[in-house]
Amino acid sequence: MKHLLFLTTNNLATNPRLVKEVQLALQLKHRVTIIMFKLNNWSDAKSIQLKDQLLRINNNDESYLTIEEIEAIPSNKLKWICLGISEKLAKKVTGFISTHLKLNALANNRRSLQIYDLAKKIKNRPDLICAHNMGALYPAQKLSALWNVPFVFDVEDYHPGEIVSTDGDVAKKRTEFLMKSLLPKAKSLTFASPLIGKYTLNLIEGHPSHAVVLNGFNDNEFNLLSYSEHDLNKKETPLKLVWFSQKISFGRGLEQLFKALEVISKSDTNIDISLTLIGELDSNFETQELLKICKELEHTNLSIIIKEPLGQQELHDTLNQFDIGLALEFNSRDLNRQICLTNKIITYAQAGLYILATNTKAQEQFITDYPELGILSNQSEVEISETIVKLYQNKDQIKVNKASRFQKGKTLSWDAEQIKIQKLWNQIL
Repeated sequence: MKHLLFLTTNNLATNPRLVKEVQLALQLKHRVTIIMFKLNNWSDAKSIQLKDQLLRINNNDESYLTIEEIEAIPSNKLKWICLGISEKLAKKVTGFISTHLKLNALANNRRSLQIYDLAKKIKNRPDLICAHNMGALYPAQKLSALWNVPFVFDVEDYHPGEIVSTDGDVAKKRTEFLMKSLLPKAKSLTFASPLIGKYTLNLIEGHPSHAVVLNGFNDNEFNLLSYSEHDLNKKETPLKLVWFSQKISFGRGLEQLFKALEVISKSDTNIDISLTLIGELDSNFETQELLKICKELEHTNLSIIIKEPLGQQELHDTLNQFDIGLALEFNSRDLNRQICLTNKIITYAQAGLYILATNTKAQEQFITDYPELGILSNQSEVEISETIVKLYQNKDQIKVNKASRFQKGKTLSWDAEQIKIQKLWNQIL
């Protein structure tokens, strides 16, 4: 039995990739310690549920799993205020002293030092440190040097490419400095998308051990709903489109989608399309966008259905009812959004849906690598409308090929992806 120490500045509910790795470690009968934060919001209750699920893997034997929680807002208010002031001062100072490692780590995230201070007190030294998110990188490397224990790091996002509201250039340089200073010291790296891997490796000038680990889900969470011959012969069967997110709101590509539907409604009245949106409906978005497009689509064969947010398993059970999954990402100044692969596109693939993906860098590479799983569209409403019409014209073939897409989607599942992590661990432990 090996001992793995997981570090995160979040908690279980807000770090699903960490939860999947912990699940794998426990299934392999390793002992796991997690240092994470109590965030004092909705996610704490969900984290308790996830902890219970993890404990059940080894029949509630608590010797396999230890969780150390740090209060994100400590009961000691003075300590909290001091941490906040220290972080703000570090942000100012690193504008002038750009190569001081500890100051940059503090300026990046005060929780880095909180993790390190707590982890130093662990009595049973781990065999491997597994760090998730930027705030966990500094303490992982420091603990690795202190204990002479290897560490691995999961690059879920390309942080230098993210848009920061204040002092963006300074924050970008700080993040790049931390990554270039610390990532080469990791025993191994994992990336959440091929392009995040490419950009990171270019930044740090390569690394001898790395793997892309996609955000897939377990195979058994998806079932194939096959079409009957009767369904396929029904000429009036609509093309069923689906989109999901935590919120149905602005800035998620829906405005462009609605304009595309409006274009279709005015150009071809015979097209029969049903669009289902799953998520929590923003009341302002409903007033300003949704009601307006629903009015436009009256007396057409284009319809929009709103569904309440669904839990993960229920969502995966529901998706098999649809034909097309919409992955609407748009180019912006945020490079990370262009090169990341969302859970959405992987989920559609695992459900066997045909994917309509806008041509961001990452989605273009994904559809190029898996052309049988979907189609690319340029990002204007006219081009999206033309792509939807093309899909409608080929809807029978899309429905027929669902089973083969479902089988291809299995290759992207967590069952397949976790083998890469297990292989990396085996090389280290």
